[in-house]
Amino acid sequence: MGRNILFTVDRSDSHIEIRGFTARHYDLLMDILTLGLYRKFIKSAIKAMDIKRGDRILDLGAGTGRNACIMREYVGEEGEIIALEIGEEMIKQFREKCAGFSNVALLRQRIEEPLPFQDEFDRALLSFVFHGFVQEDRLKILRNVHRALKPGGKLFILDYNEIEDFKRAPFYVKLFFEQFECPLAIDFVSRKWGEILEKEGLEVTREVFFLKNYLRLLEATKR
Repeated sequence: MGRNILFTVDRSDSHIEIRGFTARHYDLLMDILTLGLYRKFIKSAIKAMDIKRGDRILDLGAGTGRNACIMREYVGEEGEIIALEIGEEMIKQFREKCAGFSNVALLRQRIEEPLPFQDEFDRALLSFVFHGFVQEDRLKILRNVHRALKPGGKLFILDYNEIEDFKRAPFYVKLFFEQFECPLAIDFVSRKWGEILEKEGLEVTREVFFLKNYLRLLEATKR
């Protein structure tokens, strides 16, 4: 069960499928808005994933390919990255960024729909995409990931950290979520993800925090 859910949300509340100008210039806009900090943050978060040479990684909601290109440096020639994305503008940028890598593959695939993978991946990444789904679809994604990971494989959720009581959050946090995020993000931070992951066969084994603990890299291992 969630805690402090403020209102009912549905799929129409999602802003996760970015289109138009924002999608075409996503990486540049993120770098400008954060004064270049977003690039450093992503690199730090991926470094914290402790990726091994030769790992097979499932990148769910892969966006422009920035994350995949960074992870490719860690897996080397021996590893492989399978990326899933549906946004046309994002797919175009991904292909341009990763065109030189034979071991980085992009599939046009919704991540909440059944995936053709079982016990294949060492790691899976959900980077700022998970919060944009309704809870029913989040659970479908977790089941897809659990099926796709090898026993002992790890899921990494890079996203907003939980907020114990959103109503009591600092005004600037509430302002950010209300002005720049979809209502589903508030629902996301109001849930107890450790308990939810446990029920889906994924045990939280590590947490790495960023930006005064408002952002979190959550590691969950497949039992």
